[in-house]
Amino acid sequence: MTVPSGAQNRFPWKPITLVVPFAPGGNVDIVARSLGVPLTKWVGQSVIVDNRAGGGGAVGTSTVARAEADGHTLLVATPGQLGTLPEIIKTPYKADSLVPVAVLSRTPVVVVVRANDPRFKTAADFIKAVKSTSQGVAVGHAGPGSPNHLALLQFEDSAQAQVNAVPYKGSGPALVDLMGGQIDAVIDQITSSTPHIKGGALRALMVLGPQAGGLLASVPTQAQLGLPVFDATTFVGVFAPKATPAANVASLHEWITKSVAQPEFTNVIRDLGSEPVGEGGAALQRLVSGEVALATRMVKQGRLKAD
Repeated sequence: MTVPSGAQNRFPWKPITLVVPFAPGGNVDIVARSLGVPLTKWVGQSVIVDNRAGGGGAVGTSTVARAEADGHTLLVATPGQLGTLPEIIKTPYKADSLVPVAVLSRTPVVVVVRANDPRFKTAADFIKAVKSTSQGVAVGHAGPGSPNHLALLQFEDSAQAQVNAVPYKGSGPALVDLMGGQIDAVIDQITSSTPHIKGGALRALMVLGPQAGGLLASVPTQAQLGLPVFDATTFVGVFAPKATPAANVASLHEWITKSVAQPEFTNVIRDLGSEPVGEGGAALQRLVSGEVALATRMVKQGRLKAD
């Protein structure tokens, strides 16, 4: 690509594209679109959201890994797209193929059941059923290698029991089957479940991580229930192609951090049940490294596979 005359001294010199490796309407997509509004003000260019769904996030992630390394094409995704997917499927990229720029948001992961299910009035009821039901309590998740799937595997370790895990292509179909009575529970990011909890169809039984506020303020954590603690909180971050100049990455970090503090972003994120973060690339790298370690362990145990 021919760089415009003098552009080396005025990044960015064209619109910024935020590639989302999932279909429109989900948590990551909403976070990216919410970021785009205030980010436009700081970069002085248009910010475009480009949804490239497929392969559990591998298609969109590959797109950015192959993009021109100038900072104009960025990935908005969870650390799992870099830390987990390459461990379970063949991807044209590795965990270090992109450089972390900033953490945008964090989202609690919860166990949800039907609000009118008489078997699970409390989280203790659910844990007791998981440990005592020989056929296994049917628990849905958003698909192999998803943050919700990894949370389910960690829950099994914590409860020292095995559920009847039911994979879906996203949280939406899993929640539909839960409300229809086809499964018993779903491990989900609160953003997907919030409308159904507020509407009275579902109830959050347990937070799989630190105590959360808002809608989950009265929902117990596994620590409060006497289970070994793990943190399944889901994060969304921004990544750039690996060879992006350090000066451009630094500028992007500064602009993104300012954007995450703006009401246009924070109000939307909190309405979803998430929290804005705004931490830098080092924090995001630690999250990716944690995903790699967790996925590697689950693969070695034979519990994490592509299908």
